[in-house]
Amino acid sequence: MIDEYLADVRESVNQQFLNIIKSDSQVSKAMLHTVLAPSKCIRAGIVRAAAELEGILNKESINNLETAVEAMHSYSLIHDDLPAMDDDNIRRGQDSNHIVYGEATAILAGDALHSLAYEIVVNDPYLSVEHKVNIVKSLSDACGFNGMILGQQLDLESEGSDFGDINKIHSLKTGRLISASLALPIANSKLRVKLKTIGEDIGLAFQIMDDVLESSLSTATLGKDAGSDIKNKKLTYVSVYGLESAIKTAEELIDQSKSKIIGLDGSFNKNRLIEICDFIISRDK
Repeated sequence: MIDEYLADVRESVNQQFLNIIKSDSQVSKAMLHTVLAPSKCIRAGIVRAAAELEGILNKESINNLETAVEAMHSYSLIHDDLPAMDDDNIRRGQDSNHIVYGEATAILAGDALHSLAYEIVVNDPYLSVEHKVNIVKSLSDACGFNGMILGQQLDLESEGSDFGDINKIHSLKTGRLISASLALPIANSKLRVKLKTIGEDIGLAFQIMDDVLESSLSTATLGKDAGSDIKNKKLTYVSVYGLESAIKTAEELIDQSKSKIIGLDGSFNKNRLIEICDFIISRDK
């Protein structure tokens, strides 16, 4: 059931990207190379499931927010894969952006997708100005120099070392955007704050499971280089705490998140969000 839900989200997001980005230049072709590649669309799925909690936004606005979040995520993947960063040649089961289009165009494609995320939000004809401001602030906080960018910097600094706060690295590099995905569709400020906190736990659990899967699956199954973390001598939850402890921590975080979602006041549609939580902990790639 959740697979069908995420597949529908992915189809809607891909169509929106095709509506917005025309392949009439190398940089637009490079953008499409990454955003249309096979992906789980977890972040976009979280956006839709969160929007369904309130039931206020129309389908067009939900689709715009899904697409904006995936644009931001895709930018981060392109830049993460660059030789100066993680130096990965495979992403989403295909050659990384810089392998196909070269480093310079890949950098520009990432920059363009970063900008596009905000452009999609501000151009939405139905969202209120106040809501747009909150969304832009959420994305900026999640992905800026105190968020995802800082997480990437700390990740780079920890390479080849036994030192580093793996919880902080994962929470910033991965957790913050997932947390924002849960909060940004929400108009009610109190609910938005609650969901942001829940999203932090979900985001950390997601990245811990990424570490678990990367330590135990093949490159072909993962769709990315399974040996990347070892090659780059990165800190991971598995390398710091061990496989069993990592899995246990992720399960506890998801159980805690589900309990908080179930305990939300009001007659919200919580089922999809619960299903996504279950999917995050049980996924096999």
